Amino acid sequence: MIMHKPLALAVSLASTALAMPVFAQDTTDEKSTWALEEIIVTATKRETNLMETPVAISAFSQSELDRQGITNVKDIANLVPNLDIAYDQDQSSPVIAMRGVRSTNTSELGDPSVGLHMDGVYSPRPQGAMALMFDVERVEALRGPQGTLFGRNSTVGTINVISKRPVIDELEGSLGIEIGRWNQRQIKGMINIPVSDTFALRASAMKETRDSYLNGYYDANQWDRRRLPAEAQNAPLLTGEPQTLTQRANSWTAPRELVAADPETFYNNSDQYAYRLSGLWEPSDTLSWMLTYEKYQDSSAGGINTIDCDKADQRLSENADGDMVPGLLGCEYIYGPGADEYTVAVNTPGKLDLSIDSVRSNLRWDFSDTLSFIYNAGYASQQRSALMDIDAGVTDWDMALNFIDTDYVSQSHEFQLQSMTDGPLQWIAGIFYFKEQNGMEGYFNAAMNDSTFWDQPDRTLESIAYFGQGTYDLSEKLHLTLGYRWSKDTKQDKGGHNKSCLRDYSLGPDDEGYPGCYPAWVSDAPGYEDDPNGYFNSYSADHFDDPSIYTDTTNNDTKGSWASATYRFGFDYDLSDEVMLYSYLANGFKSGGIGDVVVEYEQDPTTAEYPLDADGNRIVKTTHASDYDPEEVVTFEIGAKGDFYDGKLNLSGTFFLSSYKDMQLAAPESVYNVYAVQMNPNEEHYGEVETNGFVVYRTKNAAKSEIKGVEFEFDWAPYRNGHVSGFATWLKTEITSDFVTRFDYAASDLFEMDYGPAHDNENPDLYRNLKGNELAAAPEFSVTVNYDHTFNIKNGAKVIPFIGIHWEDESYLTYWNVDKHEFPVGSTGAYDDTRAAFHVVNVSVKYLSADESWNLEAFGYNVTDESIPYWAGGSDGVVRGSRSMPANYGVRLNYSF
Repeated sequence: MIMHKPLALAVSLASTALAMPVFAQDTTDEKSTWALEEIIVTATKRETNLMETPVAISAFSQSELDRQGITNVKDIANLVPNLDIAYDQDQSSPVIAMRGVRSTNTSELGDPSVGLHMDGVYSPRPQGAMALMFDVERVEALRGPQGTLFGRNSTVGTINVISKRPVIDELEGSLGIEIGRWNQRQIKGMINIPVSDTFALRASAMKETRDSYLNGYYDANQWDRRRLPAEAQNAPLLTGEPQTLTQRANSWTAPRELVAADPETFYNNSDQYAYRLSGLWEPSDTLSWMLTYEKYQDSSAGGINTIDCDKADQRLSENADGDMVPGLLGCEYIYGPGADEYTVAVNTPGKLDLSIDSVRSNLRWDFSDTLSFIYNAGYASQQRSALMDIDAGVTDWDMALNFIDTDYVSQSHEFQLQSMTDGPLQWIAGIFYFKEQNGMEGYFNAAMNDSTFWDQPDRTLESIAYFGQGTYDLSEKLHLTLGYRWSKDTKQDKGGHNKSCLRDYSLGPDDEGYPGCYPAWVSDAPGYEDDPNGYFNSYSADHFDDPSIYTDTTNNDTKGSWASATYRFGFDYDLSDEVMLYSYLANGFKSGGIGDVVVEYEQDPTTAEYPLDADGNRIVKTTHASDYDPEEVVTFEIGAKGDFYDGKLNLSGTFFLSSYKDMQLAAPESVYNVYAVQMNPNEEHYGEVETNGFVVYRTKNAAKSEIKGVEFEFDWAPYRNGHVSGFATWLKTEITSDFVTRFDYAASDLFEMDYGPAHDNENPDLYRNLKGNELAAAPEFSVTVNYDHTFNIKNGAKVIPFIGIHWEDESYLTYWNVDKHEFPVGSTGAYDDTRAAFHVVNVSVKYLSADESWNLEAFGYNVTDESIPYWAGGSDGVVRGSRSMPANYGVRLNYSF
């Protein structure tokens, strides 16, 4: 019989499970004195044993998170099978991929593919994953569609962060201090106070600061110098030959030296804190209510993308003999001798002010012997302002991104009714309501051309759902699960505009004053003839923050609604007391989206002119050019879980097959901004309408995709005081039907064209069929192994060394798969989106006191100093993105009472 490879692996796992109980019969005292700790999870919205829950799920306690140096959700990627977490520097947001599925549109227009819940309350914005994880009971990562119970944006999985509840009958507290490389300082603490026999308070907090690990420089050779510190603006003139790209391009004035930035306030530093206040009231055995307030604040410089130097070294250029050779246009060509993938030179210092205030309420009332009522409610307010250097000196163009003010305010309510009997039927039913209102202002400033402003005062999302799921015991061993959810999402934009701020060319040098968006390169400003960008740099730092200097180019009023029905149909079978088999068929749904509305001018075909209305305004029409359809998936999964050797070995494995329809994929795409240039009436082109192309980050629907894989997890105590855990995975992803789209990744370089022609939507030569491409962040193989051993000392203390190793096969960082297509440039190595196979090694040694009241731990993360790319953008002639932190080491001390 011929058997498909992954299915054969799944059957092999089940066969192993069938055979292993034979080896679990020896229960001598020697072997029964140690066992793995039982883990309780809430994957089915009720407490169940991890190994008895028919879902692919990984769970981690606070101690496990501390050991791996994990402070927020984005750091858990190496602990969960088929999980990858990148970071979008522009939006200060993690990008969570699970089983090869992710959403890279982290703006207010996009929805994540992996749902995030905090204490059972849905967190809508991916930035919420940055909230610090401290005083946590556990973190659960569920894989596969979770739509029937967890709802929106859970097509491929859900991550639940569950904080520790106040303890009513015990006074306890803890304090932890950590110091590490780059002047890292971290402190966290907790106090639990039993106020009465029915009420307790718990307060916990964490603060971390760390200098930047980048080789950062300030560069006064770029056009916009307004925000540079004085020592950088007045940097010494260059005495030797120009060595950086901007020094060579700086032909309009004498080039200056780069100035080393203060690492305490430079990009990729850390300056964040959080605290949580919780109150628990339990007036009886049948009623409990927990109310939590949590505050998170990030006041760092934000992140910045850096160059992939290995790829940049492959760029071809002409040498002295006239031959085209690689190696001359790498990082040192851009930033000077000694530059590497952690080097960056900017003229716009980074700034991030991200604040998240959350209130969560969890009420449970067991109002009868058979029924329980649960009400989970949440409120969150996220405010963010950010300033970042977009080009970072990799080109002589000069671009900055400024989020002046971004406000996300959301509320959610979920009402549940649960059964509480020991009978054959266990069920849950509920209603979910969610509303989010967003407002934002900001702009993209291209100092040599234009400033594009967005003003979105009222973007809303409203969602309502009804759901139910039940498990019925068909027999003592066979159990049937059925789940259903109906939901409707409505998204709307009211009063939103995109604005443009081009220079008015009707104003010449003899006119009084210049308009607000004066290009930095224009050299005819009165009094500034000898300093081409002097007029531009006379503007205040907040000059472009003023919306009144801009003209509306789009009217973004739009609305969309999408309804869906999701289901779950599953069986699980108790093969023995130690082994469970399970399978299910489930679908998932992610709603469609609205986008900015493109404005086009209505031309009179008889006159070839753009008519005016009675008020002198041009007649326009609007088209909803960037809406997208819902994403749907159907997943079949079969798995097995078992615990063996008297609880000393836990094994779980699963095979899954997912079929996606209209998968949502996001990438930059060119659209056209249409506006009128108000020339002098006496000039030839007065009244002419000019059309400029500009790039937006747009979500589109691919046709169909298929994902299949195998996940195998193990947790083993092979002998007293020894512990081994980890996983191994196989994953295969593919776009399985035609998906013809203009190639928008590194287009200028791959097609060897200037920017305009390379982004022409009308040119068929720029289009490629992505059928057969792999999805991003989907390595075929990955392995994690963690090992620790406890050494007992005579005084009762313990020494616990630990090592964790994670390895991943090669993969792609985008869905473009550059090396699978042909381009005029020929060799694509300098611009491709591949990520080479990599490994990460973390180590630590902990000393635990005899009474376990304190411990001291030395740690090292990424000790082999791997430089791992997590993101790939192909603009400006190089591949850039976020990267892993270099080797990090330090010590931490914890005390508890």
